[in-house]
Amino acid sequence: MFKLSIFKNEDNSDKLREKYHGADSLPLKVSIKAGWRMIKLFWGSKDSIFAWFLLLCIVALTGGAIYLAKVINTWYKEFWDTIQNYDLEGFKYQLMVFVVLATIHVVVSVYNSYLRSKLAIHWRKWFTNKVIHDYIDADTYYKMQLEDRKTENPDQRISEDLNGFVGSSISLILGTASDLAMLGTFGVVLWDLSHAVTMTLWNGYELHLPDGYMLYLACAYAFIGTLLTFWIGKPLVKLNFRQQRYEADFRFSLIRVRENAESIALYKGTDSEEKILNVSFLDVVKNYIKLIKREKKLGFFTLGYAQTAVIFPILISAPMYFAKVITMGSIMQINSAFGRVQDSLSTVISSFSSWASYKAVTDRLALFFDSMDSSLGILCLESKKGESSDFEVSKLNVNSPSGAKLWKNIDFKLAKGDSLLIRGPSGCGKSTLIKTFASIWPYAQGDVVIPKDANTLFLSQRPYLPLGTLREAISYPGQISNDGSIERYLNELNLSHLIENLDVKDNWSSILSLGEQQRIAIIRALLIKPQMLFLDEASSAMDENIEQKSYKLLKDNLPDTIMISVGHRSTLLSVHRYALLSEDDASWKFTEASAV
Repeated sequence: MFKLSIFKNEDNSDKLREKYHGADSLPLKVSIKAGWRMIKLFWGSKDSIFAWFLLLCIVALTGGAIYLAKVINTWYKEFWDTIQNYDLEGFKYQLMVFVVLATIHVVVSVYNSYLRSKLAIHWRKWFTNKVIHDYIDADTYYKMQLEDRKTENPDQRISEDLNGFVGSSISLILGTASDLAMLGTFGVVLWDLSHAVTMTLWNGYELHLPDGYMLYLACAYAFIGTLLTFWIGKPLVKLNFRQQRYEADFRFSLIRVRENAESIALYKGTDSEEKILNVSFLDVVKNYIKLIKREKKLGFFTLGYAQTAVIFPILISAPMYFAKVITMGSIMQINSAFGRVQDSLSTVISSFSSWASYKAVTDRLALFFDSMDSSLGILCLESKKGESSDFEVSKLNVNSPSGAKLWKNIDFKLAKGDSLLIRGPSGCGKSTLIKTFASIWPYAQGDVVIPKDANTLFLSQRPYLPLGTLREAISYPGQISNDGSIERYLNELNLSHLIENLDVKDNWSSILSLGEQQRIAIIRALLIKPQMLFLDEASSAMDENIEQKSYKLLKDNLPDTIMISVGHRSTLLSVHRYALLSEDDASWKFTEASAV
């Protein structure tokens, strides 16, 4: 697991988690801490060796690009001086030099971009595989739903936010490092070009400018611009965070409509669904309008700032030119050097929206990973491996998440080949008891002992059918069966019409009725042959005749399997040996099914 919880070392960590989960953003200090942990996770692993090689190549190319920029800066002076001196041969020579420099610049830039993309996909592949493993491992995806309902849209965080974090980390961090190197290189150049000069203004007033004055002015210009940009653009962080959330919620609403298309059509719920979708999309639109209005304000300033930066270096170098200290070529060189320094110092201004989006992505991932880490504290009652072939439950208490008692001090034992039917009113906790047997329910205490080396299978009311061929869906999660068993069971369960489509790929969960899907699940159990089989209303959509036939098939083909079912129909009593009946006040009764 990641161990990236951003609150685990803090006092009152539970209160902090409650405060920030569901919030629009995290404090900047927390975001930086979380981002550093996520970056270190990959770059400190043994799988990052190739990434370090790519990074070394990128740094070398970036260094070459900076040196090349300095050479081109010098070329500016020489080129414009040849023009000022009407030197035709020198002009032709400088054009040839430019072709060489431009060619090298193109090659370096293209390979720099290519290697950055290669590094991004390598990092993203590792990061995504790691997140998927930890999200699936130890039923984390399930436990997160039990206690943390504020961590919404994990699918988006894994598919989009991870990609955004990796891509932005590379572009923004390497870009900032490159800007700092560029600042150091051209800061020296600009200093060397800024000679002390005295300029007479009005009424004989003289302005004394010291050595390096253009570097000072560039720093002041960028500093003031950065402060104003931060002040104007600060709301973008929260707006970007909200936009990601609203977009994900809207997409999830659309997915829900597709997944429940049949139910919505049967309910004639088109108008209601349209209202729900419109409300969800309205959140997207409202926040987006706020976002673009704030970006408009920021755009006015940043574009105006950039346009002023075009003329500003010429204005500040003009005193030396009119004092005949420098040439026209020197002005162009100063203009280029100032632009490099100003761009480096203004990196926050030029990429503030990108930094705001990066912080929003970092915050979303930080909260997501914190939820994953905190789910480790949700401990489910683990079934124990016994020494015999019996299934035994002793002193088992099962509660709801709110603490209400559902089952109290259950004790019973099932031998090889026994079957048990769990019955009771709706809401009494029958399915919860099955979840407890499956070791995925944390609100239980007691002992559950399963047979030694037992292979267990749980069939729910709505079976899971993965995408792929029907044969693959039936065989899931075991090996694909091609020995004719599937065809034989399909015939026996009145599903012979599906045989010709066994090797057809489709979304079978939306094609087959629930009753057909439940019969598919019965065939799945017949193929897997578990030592313990749990059926949670797994035949509720079948007619009684098919239900009886399904249980007869299970009994005949799995004579040694311990079978535990949940169901309401009284006809199920005849195909089970025992019954566990839920009674008032979480009490229960274990009896022969024939006696019920």
